[in-house]
Amino acid sequence: MKRKLIHSLMLTLSLPACIAQFQPALAATTAADQDKLRIHTGIPRRASDSLFSYTVEWRIDDGELYRSTGLSFLNASKLDHDNPQAYVAKKIWTAMKDGMVQLDPNWRGVTVIQPKDQPELVIANKAGYSLTNITFRDYSNQALNYELADKTFSADGVQVAVDLVYTADVEYLDDFTSKKAQTASQGEISIAIDGQNPIKIKTDGKTTQELEQELAGKLNAAKLAQTPLYPGMVSTDTRNNKPFDGSELQLLNLPAKSIAIDVSDPALGVLTKFKFKDDNRALQVAEPRFMLALLGLATGLALFYFWRNSNRKRS
Repeated sequence: MKRKLIHSLMLTLSLPACIAQFQPALAATTAADQDKLRIHTGIPRRASDSLFSYTVEWRIDDGELYRSTGLSFLNASKLDHDNPQAYVAKKIWTAMKDGMVQLDPNWRGVTVIQPKDQPELVIANKAGYSLTNITFRDYSNQALNYELADKTFSADGVQVAVDLVYTADVEYLDDFTSKKAQTASQGEISIAIDGQNPIKIKTDGKTTQELEQELAGKLNAAKLAQTPLYPGMVSTDTRNNKPFDGSELQLLNLPAKSIAIDVSDPALGVLTKFKFKDDNRALQVAEPRFMLALLGLATGLALFYFWRNSNRKRS
């Protein structure tokens, strides 16, 4: 009887392991360079120190989110270089390199590369990590162009948002003065999709929401949204923590490989946001709830056999 009971217990307890043999045994790892974004830098127009920063967020497969911010100050009057656009790219690259130092090497899931002497940066994921969100904050009034490697934004599942903001929100952050401009001054905003003829509007004396509304009316793929594409990504430097101002231009299904944004009004800055799919979760060997159910069944059967055999002994 004891041998029979032991055999029954072994059979029932081994049931989950037997079934697990028929479950997928492979785990998916996100390939390197699956998520990639290239930015082409321009020449700042403002002849004073102006903020340019960007925050990159990524996730380790089936794990935690991490982020890093690079912050630079650009000044048009200090660009005494043979290739000023490439120099701007190098400053931006160096800023992100410095930001990464704060993270443990095992948490650094992205690469930021500047091709030699080129006015561009390439941001990509490492193997086992995936990009989630990227925010660029430009208060320098330079022309910027963003593009994916080979697919359109819609085909790659990347959503885009453009949020016009006031430069004064950064310059007067510490309330040194009560005179904070809440309208644009004079200038122009230009947005070009895939190198086509750009959409241009005048900024003269308009609010950021009025400007976004006007752009939304001219760009077929855009809409004016009252909620942000994703929550603001907070960093240790408060100049990066721009609260959402209530509206932004969103391009959620953009059938294009590139978007170029040029803001020439010194009273305005622009936040450009990219939201990636973030769906690269590793395959599970077996569904946890299914395995727990099997374990419960095996335990129940073992207890039943033990109870029945105990009653037989008593009788």
